[in-house]
Amino acid sequence: MDFYLKETQKPKLVNPILIEGLPGIGYVGRIAAKHLVSELGAQKFAILHSHHFQPQVIIKKSGMIQTMKNEFYFWKAKNKTQRDLIIIVGNTQSMSPEGQYALSEKLLDIVEPYKPELIYTLGGLGMGQMVEKPRVYGAVTHKKLIPSLEELGVIVRRDEIGQIIGVSGLLLALSRLRGIPGVCLMGETSGFYMDPLSAKAVLDVLATLLNVEVDIKKLSKRAKAAEKRVAEAQKVEKKIMEDMGVIQKSEPTPDDMRYIG
Repeated sequence: MDFYLKETQKPKLVNPILIEGLPGIGYVGRIAAKHLVSELGAQKFAILHSHHFQPQVIIKKSGMIQTMKNEFYFWKAKNKTQRDLIIIVGNTQSMSPEGQYALSEKLLDIVEPYKPELIYTLGGLGMGQMVEKPRVYGAVTHKKLIPSLEELGVIVRRDEIGQIIGVSGLLLALSRLRGIPGVCLMGETSGFYMDPLSAKAVLDVLATLLNVEVDIKKLSKRAKAAEKRVAEAQKVEKKIMEDMGVIQKSEPTPDDMRYIG
């Protein structure tokens, strides 16, 4: 059996919006989606295991193991300006191209009976260098979705070709075939570490689109801690490069501090 689904309840939802946040570049989508689940108090209603997932378990600080899984949460709208939500989070994607397609189809199979009206996939846009103020980029399945994104400062590029690899991209492609429109929100990130700062930028946009209030103080604290770790790592790396004679010793400049080998 490629997939094993355990459903703990069947929520009654009205044309919900589906949000996907699985691990990817900088863990941007996963961090944003998990924070949204936590802040809204969303309820878990299903867990998905698969032979396509990474062949491992995670050992937690308690010494207990955690299986590789995708989890489904729901949240009921509180007023007429909001929409019911289904949020998919997890600690893994598939290990193979075939598995990615199978997983994306399975995720849609699970949520399609709830008749989702729109899909948001969340991810990171790898820049290959440090990003101090991450911007949010967008990609859509239908042109009519672009104006609402650009009103919020989301960048929708029309001058070059790009790619969205993994579930965040495949969900859009496969949902379009099923008649479900979708949007991918991508936060700029170096791609070198877990990036809560980029996740915060994505979540700011998403919360506005969903018309929900999300306290991002905890996420901001994580972002500051991450920035501090990166700055410390950069100093160590710069000293190593100086000692090796790769760069000249000098007073650090902003460009030096952004140097990544």
